[in-house]
Amino acid sequence: MAGRGMLLRSCRLCVARVLGIAPRSQTPVVGSRLAAWSLVQARPLVRVPQLVPGPCSLRSVTQRAVHEAASAPSEARPGNPTPPASSHCILNFYHLVDIPRPHEVLEQHRAFLEGREVRGRIYISHQGINAQCGGVTADAVAYVQWLAQEQSLFEGLRYKLYPADDHAFPRLRLKFRPNLISLAGGMTAAPVTDAQARATPLDPLAWKEMLAQAQSPSSGTKPVVLDVRNSYEWDAGHFEGAQRPLEDEFRETPTAASRTPLPHHLEGVDPATPIMMYCTGGIRCDVYSTHLRAQGYSNLYSLDGGIQSYLDAGVGEHWKGSLYVFDSRMAVPAPSPAATGEEGEAGLIAAAPCQVCGGAAVLPHMNCANIDCNKLFIACPACKTHLKGCCSEPCMTAPRLLRPIKDAGVYGSWTAYAGEDGVAAAAIRSGRGSRRAQRRAVRLAEERSRQRAKREEKMERRRLVEQVMAACAAKAPAEAEDPAWRRLREARLKLMAQRQDKLRGPAHAAAKEARGS
Repeated sequence: MAGRGMLLRSCRLCVARVLGIAPRSQTPVVGSRLAAWSLVQARPLVRVPQLVPGPCSLRSVTQRAVHEAASAPSEARPGNPTPPASSHCILNFYHLVDIPRPHEVLEQHRAFLEGREVRGRIYISHQGINAQCGGVTADAVAYVQWLAQEQSLFEGLRYKLYPADDHAFPRLRLKFRPNLISLAGGMTAAPVTDAQARATPLDPLAWKEMLAQAQSPSSGTKPVVLDVRNSYEWDAGHFEGAQRPLEDEFRETPTAASRTPLPHHLEGVDPATPIMMYCTGGIRCDVYSTHLRAQGYSNLYSLDGGIQSYLDAGVGEHWKGSLYVFDSRMAVPAPSPAATGEEGEAGLIAAAPCQVCGGAAVLPHMNCANIDCNKLFIACPACKTHLKGCCSEPCMTAPRLLRPIKDAGVYGSWTAYAGEDGVAAAAIRSGRGSRRAQRRAVRLAEERSRQRAKREEKMERRRLVEQVMAACAAKAPAEAEDPAWRRLREARLKLMAQRQDKLRGPAHAAAKEARGS
């Protein structure tokens, strides 16, 4: 009987593969979570198949893509880049894996990096490692090869290398952090090391084809393109169809610990809708997709390797502007000439307009020269020159105008600012100011206002439902026994229950359906 069952399952799988609807393969049980993770990590990327003319739904395309990802050979996964020929380089990588003793791993990294010219941010936690660093090319390459080849815990590590003229970071920050990235409520309870709990990764070509399919007028259910970065990163560049995030910092992205569990752009979206998530390097999507899956969104896709991999592959379609990066470069161009604009002193063309005059803005971003403002903004060359580094004309007359000193592409601390006639020294002694805290207070007040409006709307709906129920109870017994009146009352009760389920979220609806079955 066992042999017959295996034969039947094999026949069904063969037929499903011919039809292009084979289910997603399951991860084998390997006795330990770490071994299971290594098998899941080796899963190749999703490649969207060539679309054929005629009526073809996006759902069928993505189902076939997931099947091909599970059955493709492991050699399809892209390799790591070759070291650049420059004297210095920038190194970016992350790896999500269970680390039982992260402090011991931290000391191993500290011992290896002792005496080597590597600077930047390297964070280690119980859930993996996240690094944006760089330095002398020989030292940086030696470090990442030691990590990928000699440390079995990080087997399969993928990294990115970019040439640099000098150090891109002022110092090395190697430390243990409970959370690899800042997220409301933390990420320690999220199953980020489980690949099945994260979004399905799409390689750059698959991402491009899925975006093209989503923008086709003949496509069925259109996916939501979700940018999980910060608002100022969107201003530098973004994919077509992605709306500007409301958050200025990733820790402000809504989670179960926030007042609302979903981003503003997903409110009211059917949980079955495909969600295409992207960020700079991929870690924010891997972490945040576990939260969205817990909220009931099961059709999640992410750009594997982030925007950096998309641009490195030479794919410029559907991308606008340039890419904001968190190192001394501050922005990098896209491969398309239309996206990069003219090279030279004008810099890189931004996707958003100048925040002063509305013209064509150029990167990188600037901090307002008024240290009490310190606003991060983008502007056109004319406005930068006219306002002398300030974000507005009122800031030009502020009492504390300081110019930042930038050495080898790295800004010094704010106490190293230059001024004239002793103004800088006096400004530094008086403190940095509270403008940053004021801007954050304004954002929190706006968020509270939106939440208050939602609560008032909810209470108004509840009041109307109570009025309807009171009217039903006041009806005469004869009317209450009338079949037509009874059907109307049942319909109203059903509508009220549906509204309550919608307010409580998709996770509550799924749990209720499970209890009913």
